Amino acid sequence: MKLKVLVVGALTAAMLSVSAAIAAPPPGKGKPQPTGPTCKPTVTVVLKGTLSGVSGNTLTMTVAGGNRWARAWGTAGTASVTVDPSTTKVRRNGAKTLADLKPTDWLLVQARACKADLMTNTPPALTAVRIVAHPAKA
Repeated sequence: MKLKVLVVGALTAAMLSVSAAIAAPPPGKGKPQPTGPTCKPTVTVVLKGTLSGVSGNTLTMTVAGGNRWARAWGTAGTASVTVDPSTTKVRRNGAKTLADLKPTDWLLVQARACKADLMTNTPPALTAVRIVAHPAKA
């Protein structure tokens, strides 16, 4: 009698472990990685400062402040932000292109980043979602 209970218990445990292995998602599917190029950005980094220069689709700025996620760039004092012309919204007194930005413009840059990437010592590369620019005060 005890042998039958033991055998039935072992078979049940084996079937449960097999079903759990079958139910696992295939490689590359399921939850996104919390860090690296395959992560899904979850926090918005807001940088405030002045424009230093524009080179191609990259702008450099002197960072004066930002939200709590921008601390790494605020400590460094500068940031290099990539601009994707198809997805990034640029606004400056009605102008809507990166070429319309002038040196010393005041900038507010919003970008998305993975939370785990922001916890490292080196800040990750940012791609801007939105750039709002204002002429420098005279």
